[in-house]
Amino acid sequence: MQLAGWPLVGVLLSAGFSGWEPASSPPVHPASSTGQLTGDELLRIGEIHDHQHHFRETLTYYHLALAQFRKAKQPGGIAASLVKIALVHERQGKLQEAYAELQEATSLYARTADRPAQASAWLAMGRIAAGLGQTDVARDALRQAAALFDRAKDRRGTTDAAIRLGLLEVADGQVEPGLALLRRALADAHARQDSSQQLSATVALGDARWLLDQESEARSQYEAGLELARTERDMAMEASLRLKLAYMDDASGRVKEAIESSKQAIFLSQTLRDPLTEAKALSLLSGLYRQTGESAEADAAEQRALSIYRHRQLFVHGAK
Repeated sequence: MQLAGWPLVGVLLSAGFSGWEPASSPPVHPASSTGQLTGDELLRIGEIHDHQHHFRETLTYYHLALAQFRKAKQPGGIAASLVKIALVHERQGKLQEAYAELQEATSLYARTADRPAQASAWLAMGRIAAGLGQTDVARDALRQAAALFDRAKDRRGTTDAAIRLGLLEVADGQVEPGLALLRRALADAHARQDSSQQLSATVALGDARWLLDQESEARSQYEAGLELARTERDMAMEASLRLKLAYMDDASGRVKEAIESSKQAIFLSQTLRDPLTEAKALSLLSGLYRQTGESAEADAAEQRALSIYRHRQLFVHGAK
C-alpha cells in the first residue's frame, strides 16, 4: 500500500524549508558599495536574507560572492558560494540547477583540505540526486559524504549520511542493508544523546517501514517520532509527522482521525509559515471532507490549497 500524493522524492528530499518567498518581497537593489566587500562579507549578507526566506535577495548576494571568489581564484570560496546557491535552488524545487552547482562545488572542494565542507557538499549532492531519481549517483555521493565525515571525526555528519543512505537502500530494494544502517544510526544518536538525530533516524525507520507496506511498524515509529518531536519542540517535524499519520489514517479508512491529524498539520504549518506543508494538508483535508459529504468545507480547503500553489508558482519559481 503506497501513500497517494506522497512520492519517494518527498521522503528522501528534506532540506527543511518549503522554498516560500512572500509575494510582498521588495525588488533587489544591492548596495552600491558591494564592490568593496569581500566574498565572505557578501556571503554573510546573503545568509541574513536566507534566514528571512528572502530568496531573491539571498541569491543576489550569493552570486555577488561567487563572482568575487572567481575573480580572486579562491576554490574554497567558489565552492562554498555554489553550495549555498544550490541549497536555495533545492528549496525552490530547482533540482537540476542545484545538481549542476554541486557537481562543480564537489570538484572544487577536492582541491582543498576542507573535509567537513566537502562532506556536506557530497551529502547535499546525494539528497538532490535522490530527488532526481538518480539512485546510483545518490548512493555514491552519500558514501563519499560518510567517508569524509568519518575521516573528519564528525560522528553527527556520519550518522546523517547513514540515515539518508539507509533509506535510499530500502527504497532501492536493498532492504536488510538499509534497515541495518538506519538501526545503527539510531543507536549511535542514542549513545551520543543527540535527540535531534534520534528523531531523524526514528522517522526514517518509519518511512522505510511504510515503503515496505508495513503499516503497523511504520505507525509505531511515527508515533514514537511524534513524541520526540513534541519533547524537542520541533514543530516542523511534528507537522510533517501529523501529515504522514493523516495519510496513513486516510489509506486505512480512519477518516475522522485523518481529519483531526490534517487540521493539526495545518495549524502547525501556519504557525511555522510553511505554506507547502499547509497546502498538502489542505488538499488531503479537502478529499476527506468529500468522503464525509461536507462539500462546502471541501471546496473551501481546496481553494485555499490552490491559492497557495498559485503563489508558489508565481513568486518562488520566478515565473512572473
